[in-house]
Amino acid sequence: MDEDDRKRLSEIEQNNRQERKALKKQCEEAIADVSDLLLLFSGDGRLTYHVDDAAEQFALDPDRRRVSVPLSFFTGMPFDETCFLFHLYTVLALYPDYERNPEGYLRRDQTFRREAEVLTGKFLQKAKDAGVATDKAYQPDIVFSYMTNEILSFLEDCDRYASMLLVFEKAPAYQDRSVRKSLAKMLLLEDSLPHETEPTATHRDLAGLLITREFWGEDEIENPEIRQMLDETVLGEKRFSLVREELLTLMLRSASVTERDAMIRTLLLPCFTKLFFEDIDRMELSSTVSLEEQEQSQEKRRRKRGAQTKKNYETMLKELDEEKKQRAVAARDLFSGKQDLTRFGVTEEDEKLFAHYEMLVRPERERMKAYWRKLIGDTSKEVSVRIEGVPKGKLSISSLIDQYPAFTEAERRQNYRGLTIFDTYELQKITHSLPRFLDISFVMDSSGSMRGEKLSPAREALSIVLLSLEDFAAYLQESASRTHEVCEVRTEVFLFGTKTEKVLAFSDRGAKRTANRILSVARLDGSLGSTDDGACLKQVIRELTPEQIREQKAGKRVRMVFVVTDGASSVPGTAKKAVEALEKDSVLIQAIGIGDPKDTAAKASFDYIYGDRGLFLGNDIKRLPEALLTAVRTSVSALLRGLFRKSGGADPMP
Repeated sequence: MDEDDRKRLSEIEQNNRQERKALKKQCEEAIADVSDLLLLFSGDGRLTYHVDDAAEQFALDPDRRRVSVPLSFFTGMPFDETCFLFHLYTVLALYPDYERNPEGYLRRDQTFRREAEVLTGKFLQKAKDAGVATDKAYQPDIVFSYMTNEILSFLEDCDRYASMLLVFEKAPAYQDRSVRKSLAKMLLLEDSLPHETEPTATHRDLAGLLITREFWGEDEIENPEIRQMLDETVLGEKRFSLVREELLTLMLRSASVTERDAMIRTLLLPCFTKLFFEDIDRMELSSTVSLEEQEQSQEKRRRKRGAQTKKNYETMLKELDEEKKQRAVAARDLFSGKQDLTRFGVTEEDEKLFAHYEMLVRPERERMKAYWRKLIGDTSKEVSVRIEGVPKGKLSISSLIDQYPAFTEAERRQNYRGLTIFDTYELQKITHSLPRFLDISFVMDSSGSMRGEKLSPAREALSIVLLSLEDFAAYLQESASRTHEVCEVRTEVFLFGTKTEKVLAFSDRGAKRTANRILSVARLDGSLGSTDDGACLKQVIRELTPEQIREQKAGKRVRMVFVVTDGASSVPGTAKKAVEALEKDSVLIQAIGIGDPKDTAAKASFDYIYGDRGLFLGNDIKRLPEALLTAVRTSVSALLRGLFRKSGGADPMP
């Protein structure tokens, strides 16, 4: 490749980057403009929307309360906001039911087991008649799995149709028939509309052709048998009209997946089974990979439509199911007055130990509750800002001279509203804006040298900050309804020594979070060997996603890391590089050191790694709880007041 070719290639790549950047901006602006409708469909104000360069499908990530929007799905064609938002709305339409009834979706294979068995029997008889019954590709368990997946795919296509009906009903833009026709053309261009398949898979067309008919009418359905099925009179109405009305009614009253599936089983599944029987009769069972090829074809069709892959879809449902179970356990524990945490590895001794520290820090925790309430109240209030040069008050001669041409034009028009030639000001009301996430990591030294007198202050320090931040998070959630701003406070805990152990994660919720908070304190026991803080900080870096880094640099997310250590790092160079890398990614990092001040090597190592980000307490280890709490309080206070300050800054309690 010569120099000219390289230049041309570089120009093409640069143009592509610029186009993708512009497209991403369009997507983000479109999402921002319809935030109310997104909330209407999702029912979850905590969801964030991430336009992802790498993603290929729309994906719901309940664990991170995020919806991934695949930028690549809209490249190579003109951007159409109506079409883009249609995809997003249809993805969100079933999200409330996913949250309420994840088990209903996960157990569909059991709900429709009888139908899968009937189809399996039909296929196995076909294999026997074709003389391939002993072929390993056509064994009962493989055939049953295939039939189950076909039924599940059919049900998911019905879900998609139900989602579209709800979008047409609730989103004003799609009430217009001309808009729907324009939308259908874009969907065809994207290859996002279902199309009729090969003659041996007509059963796959049934649910998809409901969508086709919704857009184009009955004349666009080529398969005469499916057309006849949809036009057949059932309960005094055409089957298509009846299915449409029943599905829309169920969606509008937020009916569960169980109710929708019952209706589909009655009105559509007999047609699906009949078509599938006929497809089996037409199959030629000679290839041992025919079922595998058909499964791959079905998954490919799913990807083309921009839907979640089967794996992502199941992962989403499992996460929602686990979260629902945790809420149920929490409610049961609340009713009984006691949580059962043994399933998370918490022993009776662990609970007693944490209860001791919870009691010990109670006075300080109560003081902090008052502090957090006042802080949130102050920062959520409107403040008055002086605005200079408003068009009223006394005439400013210097301003008049500077703007004389504009003044003469204003005289001609007899309109002086746009002039700023008056010597006065006014107060305008503004409110503080909070980040969407406040993520706080505690990196605690649990090496062998922490044993002895250092252990209790370290546990006390960790207990007070974890408990107090839980209070802070609860108060922020309470204030969200008044301020219309959602700021989610999340904490995690790493213990380090020779190895790194992540005990508490941002994603932990309910009883699991309670258990891991207890274990964070209980496992801080000085049993992890030497002091490899570098490896622990590198793990923190590895867990930062590109999206989080972008949000941190944009101020939409704030990340803080607090380190407590008592000895000389075994890898000071690695630790220092990790600290610098974290700061480069807009992470605020602060450290507190304890230990013998006569150990000059340890003190020098601490200063080398953390510099002015560190506070060395020396032998005054009783100050550790107060010092860590002050560092957290000062940083959070500065954040809410719009200013970051280094550790050591004064922020007295009220």
